[in-house]
Amino acid sequence: MNEAGERDGKPLLKSQTTTSKPQPRKTSLFEFSDTEAIKEKVRAAKFDKTKPPYDVKDNYHETGFFQAVAKHDLFENTTLAVIVINALWISVDTDGNTASTMLTADIQYVVMDTLFFGYFTIEVMTRFMAFKRKMDCLKDGWFKFDSVLVILYAFDPFTIALLAHVQGGDGLDLPTAVLRLCRLARLSRLVRMLRSLPELMIMIKGMVTSTTSVGYTMGLLMIITYVFAIAIRNLVAPALDGGTDGEEAPLCAEKFPNGGLDNCIENVFFSSVPEAMHNLMIFGTFGDELSSFMWGVKEQSPVILALSWTYIALASLTVMNMLVGVLCEVTAAVAEEENEAMLVDKVNEGLGSILEQLDDDHDGTLSWNEFQAMLEFPKAIECLDSMSVDIASMVDMAEDSFFEDGVPVSMNFADFMSMVLDLRGGQAATVQDVLRSNKRFTAKVMNVTDKMKGFDDKLGATGERLDRMVGKVDKILGLLDLGPVVGKVEQDVSVTSPP
Repeated sequence: MNEAGERDGKPLLKSQTTTSKPQPRKTSLFEFSDTEAIKEKVRAAKFDKTKPPYDVKDNYHETGFFQAVAKHDLFENTTLAVIVINALWISVDTDGNTASTMLTADIQYVVMDTLFFGYFTIEVMTRFMAFKRKMDCLKDGWFKFDSVLVILYAFDPFTIALLAHVQGGDGLDLPTAVLRLCRLARLSRLVRMLRSLPELMIMIKGMVTSTTSVGYTMGLLMIITYVFAIAIRNLVAPALDGGTDGEEAPLCAEKFPNGGLDNCIENVFFSSVPEAMHNLMIFGTFGDELSSFMWGVKEQSPVILALSWTYIALASLTVMNMLVGVLCEVTAAVAEEENEAMLVDKVNEGLGSILEQLDDDHDGTLSWNEFQAMLEFPKAIECLDSMSVDIASMVDMAEDSFFEDGVPVSMNFADFMSMVLDLRGGQAATVQDVLRSNKRFTAKVMNVTDKMKGFDDKLGATGERLDRMVGKVDKILGLLDLGPVVGKVEQDVSVTSPP
C-alpha cells in the first residue's frame, strides 16, 4: 500500500479511499475460538475491557526512587535469587544449628539470618513505599503474603532470642523445636518462582484440577476392593477347611511361620475385612511384594488365587492405568489453557500498545487505514512473525474483514486479536470451523441474491412504467388523429430500408 492509493499495483476503489468514519462491523471474520471452550474462556477473560487484568505496578507511583526500584526487573530477579539461596540455607541451618536460641548460635548462622531478614524487610518496605495509596497494599495478595513471612521471620529467631535475653539468656519455657517449624513457612516464598516458570504452574494447576478425578477413581477403587475383600473373607475359611489334613506347604511355612496350612493366609492377609482391604491395596494395587503374596495364596486356595488375579486385573491394570490417562488429559487441557493465555498476553503486549497509539478517536475500533499503519511498525511485524502468522495471508483476510460490499467497516480490538490468534501457523481446523465458514459464505451469497432480486424487481417496475408511458403516447396520438401520418412514415421507412 502506497500513498497514491494503490495496493499491489491496483488502484483502490473510491469507497476504499474515503476518510469517513467506518461503521461498526456486523459480523466477525473468524469464529474459530467459539469451537473450543478453553480458547473462548481465555480470550474472553483477556479481552474483557470491563475487567482489566490486575497489575500491581498500576498502583505504584509514576515517578520516584522506590517505584523505579520496585518496577525494575533486576529487583525482581535479585529477590528470586535470594529466595532460592535462603531455601538452600534452611537445610544447612537445620543440620548444623543445634542452638535453642539465636543467642547461643554460631556466628555464621547469626550473620546469615540477619542478612536474609534484612533483605526481605527492605524488599517489603520498598514495595510499600512505591504504592500511591498505601492502603492499596492490602489489596495485593503477594504483598500481604510476603509481609506475613517477614513477620514470621522476625518472630523466629529474633523475637525468641530477645525474649530469652530478657529472661536471662537461659532459653524459654516453650517448645522451641516446634517453633523452629515456622522456618518451613519461608519455603513458601518459592511459590513466587511460579511466575517466572510457567511450566511449574502448568504442573501444579494440573494437579489441583485433577483432584476431583483422582477422588472419583479412588472411590471406585475402594468399592472394588471392598467387594473382593468380602468375597475372599467368605471363601478363605471353607477353602482352608478343605485342606490336606495337616500337610503343610513348604513355601507357606517358610514365608508365614505364624501358622500352618490351616491359618496361614487367613491370619496374615485376610483376618478381617478391613485387613483384607488393606492387604489387597498394598499387594494387589501397589504391587509391593506381590510375588510373595500370590505364591502364598496359590499354595492354599486356587479359588482365592483366581479372585486375586481378577482383582489385580481390575485395580492395578485397569483402574490405575485409567487414572494415568485421566491425569494426562487433564494436564494437557491445563497446558493448552496456559499456552493460550501466554499467547494472548504476548499479542496484547506486542500489539496492544500499537493499536492504542493508532486509535486517534479512542473508540476502541480498528479501521483499514489504521491496520495498514500498524504494519509499518517493526515491533508489530516481529510479534506476528514470532507467532508464525503469515502476514500476506493476514492482509488478504483483513481486506475481507475491513470491507463489506466495498464499504469500509471497522473491527474492535478483541475481534482483531482473535483473528490474529486464529491465523497462527499450525492451527487445526475442525468440522465446526468449516461449517462456520460455510455459513459466512452462504450469508454473502444470500446477500447478493437479495440484491439481484431487488434489482430484478426494480427492472420489472421500470418495464411497467414504460408500458404505461407507451399506452399514454398511443392515446395522445389517437386524440391528435396522427394515425395516417404515422402510417405514411412507417411506409416510407419500410420502402427506404434495405431488404
